[in-house]
Amino acid sequence: MQVQFYVRMACGRCLEEPLAWLAREVSAVQCCCTWIFVMEFEVLGIGDAFTSLYYNTSFLIRSNRLYLVDAPQALFRLLRERNIDPGAVNDVIITHIHGDHTSGLETLILWKKYVQKRRLTLYASQSVYRQLCKKFFPRFAETFSPHLQKIIVLKFEDYVDYFKLRSNGVTRLDHNLWIEIRENWHPTPTLGLKVSGPLKTIGISGDTCYRPSLLKRLRENGTLSEMRYEKLAGNWLWSADVIYHDAARAEPTSHTLEKDLLALPEGIRKKIRLVHISDDFAEGELKVAREGEMVTF
Repeated sequence: MQVQFYVRMACGRCLEEPLAWLAREVSAVQCCCTWIFVMEFEVLGIGDAFTSLYYNTSFLIRSNRLYLVDAPQALFRLLRERNIDPGAVNDVIITHIHGDHTSGLETLILWKKYVQKRRLTLYASQSVYRQLCKKFFPRFAETFSPHLQKIIVLKFEDYVDYFKLRSNGVTRLDHNLWIEIRENWHPTPTLGLKVSGPLKTIGISGDTCYRPSLLKRLRENGTLSEMRYEKLAGNWLWSADVIYHDAARAEPTSHTLEKDLLALPEGIRKKIRLVHISDDFAEGELKVAREGEMVTF
């Protein structure tokens, strides 16, 4: 059971009478204040695929339920260090199938089925889910029959419930939580995300190659549709209140170069927190996210 957090939005009378505000905090006197349910967004890991200093980039959303965004290596150790009960993590959003984003998923799925005796709900676009079924799940599809006398092959659906994220528009995950996705420019189907609550919208770039000149060429040669181009190069991500963006400095890389983020307007740069960084990535003008930092939204 998750703890629910509320923020009190003061009515006009309480704003004019501060002492009345305090009195109503500790009494049953009614007023016109509004209480808004808010959620927490926690940064679990900020490292890239090769990190030995951080956990791989991943996040946790605390709403009516816990939503894990990607499942990094050493997931159970990470959850223990953050005092998170793995038994309470029943919902996982996967951005793509690369190992630094799914290494902990196999362990969590198997633990849920064979230890906790329940199923995991998996959230992804249809294209990402197809990749999970085709390339990720076959690694552990084979198992013993109940009496250990045969090797049988299970289906992914025997382990998880699939929740499809809409390619266009907003998907409602629970009463107060909405999510939008985009398809990134990455070697495998990959999602960027915007998650919204009553107070803020948080943007997650996902693994992506944000290079304006490259994206423009891809649109001109027909590789990117106009809609996809606008989500990758336009204001779709930059409109969020807080933005967690992948970043690299050394080339060649299939990720976003820091110099392209530094070319953005100041108002956008101030909202960016860098993730998916290498161990030798020292903070510069753009802030680097901190593992364990939280945003109320």
